[in-house]
Amino acid sequence: MRKCLATAGATLAAVLALTACNPNYGAGPAGTVSDRSAAYFKSGGWRYRLTVTTTDGQRQDFRVSRDHYRSCFRGSAYPTCTHRTEGTR
Repeated sequence: MRKCLATAGATLAAVLALTACNPNYGAGPAGTVSDRSAAYFKSGGWRYRLTVTTTDGQRQDFRVSRDHYRSCFRGSAYPTCTHRTEGTR
């Protein structure tokens, strides 16, 4: 019985550790957020993307984590918006 409970506890801890981790995507270029998109893929879950316009007028689209997506709105400065704390606008 103890082995069964220990195995179940270890499995649960491993699953929680893997699902709690935030994916680490490479940082995009500095600039102004010009577009945001979130798409759902049936087998893979949500995919979050930002489009940034750099100072030289180039637009670059890149993937971000859900937390960065929720923090960065159109017109905000990237990557400064990713460091915003909850409750500040």
